[in-house]
Amino acid sequence: MATTPEQISSRTAAAWTVALAVLGGFTGYAWSGPFLAVTCALSLGGGAAVGTALSRRRIVATIKEGQGKAAALGYADGIADMMVLGISAYGASVFPLSGPDAVDAAERMARRKAAYRLTAAEGLPHQVRTAAAAALEAIDEGRDRDTQSAIADLMKIVQEQRRGT
Repeated sequence: MATTPEQISSRTAAAWTVALAVLGGFTGYAWSGPFLAVTCALSLGGGAAVGTALSRRRIVATIKEGQGKAAALGYADGIADMMVLGISAYGASVFPLSGPDAVDAAERMARRKAAYRLTAAEGLPHQVRTAAAAALEAIDEGRDRDTQSAIADLMKIVQEQRRGT
C-alpha cells in the first residue's frame, strides 16, 4: 500500500466522506424515511467532501512534516549506534585483550579514522558528539578506566536520545 502524503490524504478524505454519508443516511431514514435518508446522506457526504478538500493542503503538510521528523530521528539513531560501534572497535584496538601486539598499527589507525569520521557525521545531537569526543580523547590518551567510563556514558546518552528523554 502506497503511503505518500497525497495518497494518505485522499484515502482519509474518502473514508470521512463515506462514513458521514452513511451516518446521514441512517439518521435521515430513522427520522422520516427514504427521502430524508438520501437528502441527509448527500448533504453530510458532500459537506465532508468539501471540508476534506479544503483542508487537504494542511493535512499533506502535517504528514510530510511528521515523515521528515521520523526520518531525521531514525538517521540520528542509526548513526549514533554506528558511532558507538566504531568507537568501541577503536578502543578495543588500543586496549587489546590478548596482548599488546593483538592489533597492528595500520588497523588501529584505520579504526581511529573510522571512529572520528562517524563522530563528525551530520545529524548527531550535540550531547552525543560531546560524549563521543570525551571517549575518543580517553582512548587517544591511553586511559583505560576513563575510556570504559566514557564509552558507558556515551551508550547511556545514545539510549536516552533514542527514548527521547
